[in-house]
Amino acid sequence: MSLPADATLDDVQVRIREAYSNPNVGNISQVVLKDGPQTFRIATLLEIINPKTGEIHHHSLKIDHIVRKKTQGWFTKPERSVRLEGESPDEIDRLYTFLHALKQGTLADQRGELHLIRSDDYRQLDSLLGALPNLATSDKIQLIRTIFHQLGEASSMAADFVAAFEESSPETLKHIATASRFVEYREAYTKLEELVGSPKTLEGAFQKHLSENPWMFGSEYSELLSRRTWTRDDNLDYMLRRTVDGYLEIVEIKTAFNEPLFIHDASHDSYYPSSKLSPVIGQVVRYIEEVERNRDSIIAKDKVDTLKIRARAIVGRDGDPGQLTALRNLNAHLHGIEIITYDQLLRIAARVLGVFENAGTVAPETAADSEAEIPF
Repeated sequence: MSLPADATLDDVQVRIREAYSNPNVGNISQVVLKDGPQTFRIATLLEIINPKTGEIHHHSLKIDHIVRKKTQGWFTKPERSVRLEGESPDEIDRLYTFLHALKQGTLADQRGELHLIRSDDYRQLDSLLGALPNLATSDKIQLIRTIFHQLGEASSMAADFVAAFEESSPETLKHIATASRFVEYREAYTKLEELVGSPKTLEGAFQKHLSENPWMFGSEYSELLSRRTWTRDDNLDYMLRRTVDGYLEIVEIKTAFNEPLFIHDASHDSYYPSSKLSPVIGQVVRYIEEVERNRDSIIAKDKVDTLKIRARAIVGRDGDPGQLTALRNLNAHLHGIEIITYDQLLRIAARVLGVFENAGTVAPETAADSEAEIPF
C-alpha cells in the first residue's frame, strides 16, 4: 500500500479495508495502536464467513506497520506486520486471554513458560483435579491410560517427563518404570516371535533385533560389547560379557530354519549333526581358535582377557523330543560351545518378561532377588 503525503490516517484505514473486499469477509473492525508522528500501527479484525452457511467461521487479525514520510508519503512495511488467525489454533483468543490475565494481575510474580487453555476447558480440568483424591485406584489408572493415549506422537522431550515425575513418590516411579520397560520388552518379544515364525527371515534381521534387545540373551550376560572385529579376518556377531565372572563369550546368530538339526541313524539308534548344523559348529570352533591365538594382542590393545573363551550359537528350531535329547547330548560333550535353538531363546526372553510382569506382585522379601534376573 502507498498513499501520497497529503493523505490522512483515515484515508489509510479506508485503503486497508478496501484491500479486503471479498464476499467471504464480513464485518471489519479497526483500531489505531500507534499514532505517529512517523510510525503507525493499525489493527484490523476481519470476520471470515463460511460461504456455505453464511455464518462466521473464524476471525483474522492483521497488524499493519505503516510509515509516513514527507517526501515519499504513506507506505507499509510487510516485514514488520503481523497476522494472527483465529482457527486451529485460535491465536487471537490466546493472545486475548494472556493480555486479559496480565491486565487483571493474575500473572503477577509468575515465572516460567505460560500455557493457555479455554475457560470452559479450565473449569472441567479444575473439577477433575478436585475429584482426583476421591477416585478409586483403578479409575486413576484408567485416567492415566486416557492421557497417554491422547499424547499420541506428541513431541514432548524426556526432560518434560523428568520434570513431571520429579515430585512423584519413589514407589509410583518404580511402578511406572517397570510397566514402561515391560511394554517395551513385550513388543520386542512379539517381534522376535514373528521373526522366528517366518521361514523368510534372514540372519541380518535377527542380528539387528537382538542387537537392539540384548536382554533377550538373559541375565547370564551383563553387557553387549559394540565391537565385532577381534581378529584380522573375522566379524563376530556378538561378544557378550558374562555376569558372574566378567569374562567374554562369543554368540553366533544363524537363521531359525525348520529342518532338523540332527539326522537319526536308525542302524545305531543315534543322532548326528545335520548338514546345516555341522558348518555352524565348525565356524564357532574356528572363532574360538582365532580369538585364543590373539589373546595377548587383545589384552595389550583392549585390556580384555579372552582366557578360555566360550561360544554360544543360536540356530534352528526345537524339533521333536528326539531332536531336543540329541541337542542336550551334543552340548554335554562339546567343550566351551553350546548350541541353543530359537525356541529356547524365546523361552529365555519369556522368563525375563515374566520377571517384569510379576514385579508388581512379588512379596517384598523376594523383590531384591528378582532384580538379579533383570539383565543390563
